[in-house]
Amino acid sequence: MNDAQHYAPYRVNVLTREQLRHLNNLTPSIAVRDTLVNWAIIIMGWSAVALKPTWWMVFLAVVLVGTRYYALSIIGHDGLHRRLFKSRYINDLWADLTIFGPVCAITRVNRINHIEHHWVTCLPNDPDRHKYVHDHKETTVWFLFFLSGLQSLRPSFRNIFLKNRGNTPAAGDADTRETPGERYRPHDLLIIVGWQFVLIVGLSQTIGWWAYPVLWLLPIYMFAYRADLVRVFCEHSMLVPDAEADRRQRLITYTSNAFERQFFAPYNMNFHAAHHLWPSIPYYNLAEADRLIRNWVDGHGRSESFIWRRSYVGYIVSYWLWQLRKPNLAPVAS
Repeated sequence: MNDAQHYAPYRVNVLTREQLRHLNNLTPSIAVRDTLVNWAIIIMGWSAVALKPTWWMVFLAVVLVGTRYYALSIIGHDGLHRRLFKSRYINDLWADLTIFGPVCAITRVNRINHIEHHWVTCLPNDPDRHKYVHDHKETTVWFLFFLSGLQSLRPSFRNIFLKNRGNTPAAGDADTRETPGERYRPHDLLIIVGWQFVLIVGLSQTIGWWAYPVLWLLPIYMFAYRADLVRVFCEHSMLVPDAEADRRQRLITYTSNAFERQFFAPYNMNFHAAHHLWPSIPYYNLAEADRLIRNWVDGHGRSESFIWRRSYVGYIVSYWLWQLRKPNLAPVAS
C-alpha cells in the first residue's frame, strides 16, 4: 500500500514490533492440515452423490463442495501473499497443486492483481474498486445484478488473467519480484490441464457426464466466486459517498457468527482490517491481531477508520435499504 492511504501511522502504532513479529510466525502444518481436511470433505460430497444420486443429495453436495472450495481459496489467499511456507517455491507449488490449479489459476501470475489491490486500496486505480464502490449498484435491479456475480465477470477476468503487471510489495508482504507481463509457463499449464483432466474424467466416470459442470463449476461460481465478490464488497463498502469512504480508509471487520462465516469469510477473513494493515499475518493469527486492534482503540478512543459490523447479510440488507431511500435522505454514517 502507499502513503496516500494513510495506513502507515496505524501500522507503526497499533502493534508493537514484538507483537507483529509473533503474529507473523508461520505454522505451515496448520495450512497443510486445513487444505487436506477441506479436500477430504469435498471428496466426501462427491462420494455421497455417487452412492445416492438424488436431487437433494446433489443440492447438499453443491453447497458442501462450493463452501469447502471457498475455504480452500482463503488458504490460497495466504499463498498469494507467500504466507503458507517460508520457501517461496514450496509456497507457490503447494498453492498451485492443491488450491489454484483446479480453477485454472496459478499463484505467481494471479497474485499480481491481488497485491495491487492491497497497494492502492481506496484509490481510483484499485483493480478491485468496481467490487465495492456505489457505481452500478444504485437500484435494486443493478444491485441484484452485482450480487449475481455477472456484473463483475468481465472486469475480474480481465484484471486477473489478461492485465498482469509488475507490482510493488504491500506493507508486510513477502517477496513480489514478478516481472511485468508475467505469463503462464509450461509447468503451470501442466498443472491446470492435469487438474481439469482428473476432474472431468473422474467425476464423469464415477457419477455421470453432468457431474463436472453441476458438482464443480456450479459450486465454484455460486459459493466461491460470488461469495468472495460479496465479501470484498461488504468489507470495503460504506453507507456514505465513495470519496468519504476513501477518506475513512475502509478498514472494516465483521463479528459474524460461525454459520455465516462458512459462506462469507471462513478462516478468519472476517478480520479484514487486520489483514489489510498487515498482509504478512497468516490467517490463523488474524483473530489475535483483531483483539490487539480493539485494545488499542479502547485505549486511544474511538476512530472512524476502524469499523466493526455484526453480519454480512445484515449489511447487504442495510445497503439495499440505504440505496432505496438515498434520493430522499442524506447518507447516514456506516
